[in-house]
Order: sequence, then structure tokens, then C-alpha cells
Amino acid sequence: MLEALEAAGFARALRTSFYLYPIVNAAHILALGMLVTTALLMDARLLGLARQLPAAAVIGTLRPVAIGALVIAAVTGFLLFSVRPLEYVGNPAFRIKLALLVLAVLNAGIATAFGDRKLDHPLIPFLAASSILLWISALVAGRFIGFFI
Repeated sequence: MLEALEAAGFARALRTSFYLYPIVNAAHILALGMLVTTALLMDARLLGLARQLPAAAVIGTLRPVAIGALVIAAVTGFLLFSVRPLEYVGNPAFRIKLALLVLAVLNAGIATAFGDRKLDHPLIPFLAASSILLWISALVAGRFIGFFI
């Protein structure tokens, strides 16, 4: 299956094009920046920063941006993965990054399940702090991928 992915036309195009891979990589980095920034801003508000802004309004404004950034990061990440899937699957930093991303998204889902009316729930600060740790850890793990190939 991974061999088929690596042999796919779009994967070949990414490997052989002078411009395509850097553009997809840049889009991935920009999407990650947007995703982590919006997550950190929402988490900071949930931890008590900028109390003059209603938490529900901050989250309601930033959540769609974070979701859009997550979709772009996932699509571009898949495209980048397709270039060398056999190498990435065996890469410990890549596996750690994926595990951290799954945990970060699950954490966000749990926080979202509380809804805007329960932003004062005692678990919210723990979830916000966990979110910060998970997203930053995923970024760091992602930076280490190149050192294990």
C-alpha cells in the first residue's frame, strides 16, 4: 500500500518538480503556524488571559480558523508523506508526531464537548494546558523528522 502511494502520480510530481514540493511544504508550515497560533490563543484565554474578552467569543471566532488550518495541514502533510512513505513510517520522530497530533485533536474534541456554556468546568484549565503541551510537542517532533531519515 505504501509502495502504491509512493508510486502515485502526485507523489512523483512532488519528487520531480522544482517548485511543487517547496510550495506544498510552505503551505504545510503556514497551516501549522496558523493552527498552533489559534490553539494557543484559545488555550491562553481558557487559562485566564485577556479576561476582558468573552471566552466563548474568542473560541467561536478562532475555532473555525483552527479547523481550516488543521484540514490544510493534514492534506499538505499527507502529500509530503507520499514522497517517501516507507521512510517516514519507520521514522520514530514521525510516529511520535502523529501520536501527539492524535492526542491534541482528541484533547480539542473533549474540550469542545463541554460546549461554550461550560467553559468554567474544572477540567478546562487542564485541557488547555495539555493542549499547549501537545501542540508544541508535535511541532518539536516534526522538526526532528529530518534528523532520522
